[in-house]
Amino acid sequence: MEILQRALAFLCTPLVLFSGWIGLRGGITDNLKEYKNVILFIGDGMGENHLKAALADDPAALVMETMPVRGQSKTNSWPGFIVTDSAAGATALACGIRNLNGQIAVFALDPQRRFATPVTLAELAVRNGRLAGVVTTDSTNGATPAAFSAHSSGRGEEAEISEGQLASGLTLIWGGSSASVTQAKAAEKGFAFITTKDEMLALEEGSRSFGQFSGGDLGGIANPEITPSLVEMTVMAIDLLDDDPDGFFLMVEAAHIDKYAHSGDMPNTVKHVRALDLAVAAALEYAAEHPETLVLVTADHETGGIALKNGVYVATSGGHTGANVPVFVNAADAGFKSGGVWKNRQIGVQLGRVLGFGPDVFPTPVLPR
Repeated sequence: MEILQRALAFLCTPLVLFSGWIGLRGGITDNLKEYKNVILFIGDGMGENHLKAALADDPAALVMETMPVRGQSKTNSWPGFIVTDSAAGATALACGIRNLNGQIAVFALDPQRRFATPVTLAELAVRNGRLAGVVTTDSTNGATPAAFSAHSSGRGEEAEISEGQLASGLTLIWGGSSASVTQAKAAEKGFAFITTKDEMLALEEGSRSFGQFSGGDLGGIANPEITPSLVEMTVMAIDLLDDDPDGFFLMVEAAHIDKYAHSGDMPNTVKHVRALDLAVAAALEYAAEHPETLVLVTADHETGGIALKNGVYVATSGGHTGANVPVFVNAADAGFKSGGVWKNRQIGVQLGRVLGFGPDVFPTPVLPR
């Protein structure tokens, strides 16, 4: 049976790959410098006008706007003209492929992974001797963190996603609590189970940890004595990951830009844009001291159709839109050029190239064992 399964996988892989719209190369350019560390920030739902709204609310410059490379990303999901959700948008960035809305790091035509499974940047980093981590203000089983650390046919499959995350080789997965992650399950898989800022700050180098913080505190940016902020999680995650001489990959998501934009709550939307910018500033400080670090900031999609109406930025939609989203990069030698407009999956592939993973390695499926 195993031999037959592998034979079918071999025969069907071209179709599966085509369903992901990988193409022959998939990236932006191969003329680039490789980096030891990559830090990817995702402002969930953050479009161009979210940034303008933040500046209208407070004229203090956004640090991300000072980064030397500025472009945009097209965020459509498979087959290339559908307005994406977070699951497909994050999968494009994590795996370098496009798939259907709701799918978590699987191929569009093989959601049950009977023939192949796309590899995420975090998984690939671990397999090649690097450390990897995922930080979010969403629950850890949310669509964006899930796409970098698990695989599932549906974003709502909380138990399956959490099980995949617990079985992953990632060093840290931090965010709001998930009902399917318990202290006993975490310990069984070699993770320290942490629920407070003090427990996070007490982590020692070489440890693995599963952060299950208060989702309400993360969303409200509340209880700073108990629950870490996004910038505090980012700084600590970098500190724990940068001890690997081979480098690391870190994904950081500001999830509530999207959540508040859905409800048209602009004050809290821009509050979370600013919270993301603080985390970006901390990463850029680290990169300035460690020039082998690439920092990229983007979004999975735009939420709210934010527009200027009567001199005020407001949400004109309660959902996602197909508007391009911003891309910021801290270096001009990684294949990204100012003024560029890239497909979301191209950004994922390019980050793979930056980490040294050529087209024979990423994007590529793993056949069933």
